[in-house]
Amino acid sequence: MKNPLPRKISLYIAKNFLIRFLQITLAFSLLIFFVNLLEAIDKGSSSSAPFIMIVSMAFLQVPDFLNDIAPSMVLFAAIITFFFLSLKSEITVIRSCGFSLWQIVQPVAVSAFLLGIFWITIFGPVSILMAHQFDALEGKYIRNEIRAATMTINGIWLKQPSLEKDGEELVIQARTVYRENAELNNVSVWFFDKEGRFYRKIDAEKMLLSDQRWLLFNVLLNDADSLNRKIEKYIIPTNLQPNFVMDKIVSNFQNVKLFSLFELPGLIKSLQSAGFQSVKFEVYFYSLLSKPILFLAMVLIACYFGINNFRDRMAIFTLFIGVICGLGLYISLSIINALGSSRLIPIFASTWVITFLCFAIGVLLIYKKESA
Repeated sequence: MKNPLPRKISLYIAKNFLIRFLQITLAFSLLIFFVNLLEAIDKGSSSSAPFIMIVSMAFLQVPDFLNDIAPSMVLFAAIITFFFLSLKSEITVIRSCGFSLWQIVQPVAVSAFLLGIFWITIFGPVSILMAHQFDALEGKYIRNEIRAATMTINGIWLKQPSLEKDGEELVIQARTVYRENAELNNVSVWFFDKEGRFYRKIDAEKMLLSDQRWLLFNVLLNDADSLNRKIEKYIIPTNLQPNFVMDKIVSNFQNVKLFSLFELPGLIKSLQSAGFQSVKFEVYFYSLLSKPILFLAMVLIACYFGINNFRDRMAIFTLFIGVICGLGLYISLSIINALGSSRLIPIFASTWVITFLCFAIGVLLIYKKESA
């Protein structure tokens, strides 16, 4: 059995990797911050938002972007670590002492795996808190809202049977929903008879769900007997429950990245019990669980591109290919997760399969490098 890599050497290699990762994270953070700052200044130019709040909004968006590119950052950090160790001939010296590539890669691989656990358990929840804070500031200073709201281009749609006339249905469209309660703003309600023919429309500024009834305020009624008839308050009986409505809104319109690893299992169970689709939340949950293994796989792949003999003319080209692979990996993972969320491929294939495929590729590349 081969002797393990000395502890001081292992710590030295791991320290090099973590320093490189922090440097790359800082570089990307600054780049993302200035891009966000320009966008925030453009949005804030038409509002009275103080400059310090614009800067804060740009800063609060940074962790969300870092979450997306984290595997690529690990790959870049590992490539640069191995590159400089090779450039200073430290890899050559370690290997001449009888240690294999597997032993050299091990400190970086362990560090990346632990970094993945830190990323999903600590950094993830912190980034979610910052994202919520960004939404609150954007709503207050850009959209002039006091409360957090869910808004979509085409509105949020609900359908329910009429409790006043058997066989009839109501279709509800709300352009804004406040998340802390079942309050809908800028609402339109269409009434359809048993044959599916439209016969009445109601527009309201605000609509509340309370005690199995919809309460509509500042109503504009249009039907065969009335045209633009104004009513202060209108009541529609309903069998919908507030939790059901909010679960539907979460299922269809909420950003999955606003839920942490610890919140997702309960949310998925709640959506499934309510009869809603939870696929996109399941894909995101399993992608979070697989992230430490994905970070580990990135280190194995980086070993092939970063460790080179610099007397070889192809060394710099191989390094360049590694960087291109990092960019391609980011795009590929985004596409595969989107396909899984759209149910075009199975959830397992879009998360665990792609992760273990990257891991297997990394192992094969190291075997190839070791036998070269």
